[in-house]
Amino acid sequence: MRRSFFLLAMMALASSGCIHSPPNYPGAGGDNLDPIKFAAMECPNLSGLFAGLGELVEGDASAKQSASRWRLSNVFPFHDADQAQAVLEASQSRDGRYLPPAFVQVQMRDRQISLDLRFDTGKSIQVSSSFEDKRRFVCTGPTGIVSWGGASGGGRSEFGPHRSDSVVTLYLDPAGNLIMERGMQVHMSLRLGHMPTGTAKYFAIYRFKRIQ
Repeated sequence: MRRSFFLLAMMALASSGCIHSPPNYPGAGGDNLDPIKFAAMECPNLSGLFAGLGELVEGDASAKQSASRWRLSNVFPFHDADQAQAVLEASQSRDGRYLPPAFVQVQMRDRQISLDLRFDTGKSIQVSSSFEDKRRFVCTGPTGIVSWGGASGGGRSEFGPHRSDSVVTLYLDPAGNLIMERGMQVHMSLRLGHMPTGTAKYFAIYRFKRIQ
């Protein structure tokens, strides 16, 4: 009975003109950043020594409840799954817990990034990252931002299909702290006729304090 009521409610929303929000990542068209227009722009220099665990500055209810901290080891894009696994293994303590880095030394030159992650266990790992793909990573100048994102292949719930898109933006605040903004949209549809039922939006802003 409750499931039938939910389906009827979703169909009512769809028939009333509920549509999906447009994507909001660079290169998605509309009012989003156009990678071609910014291809010649420099990236902001994000170099520095930062705390390895960022604090939530602003976010939606789900971020406040379950993601009030973010690891700096999960901010810059990994080259591949092997690199991500290596960082995960380096973060493991003797009792099996996966710890955030105590601090991270970021060295950035042009669009190349080197990261030196140090853990309280005494472990460390050095990895590289890159913003070289100008079709994906948009830089807006030395005092601007680095932003990237994309769309997922989609998924399905008992009520119908859904797809999502996400965006990440990095920059330095006036105090030199590293700021990461994360956003995600989940576009939901009914199983019957794939009628759109709206878009759920999520966002969070984290600050990684500069140590030096």
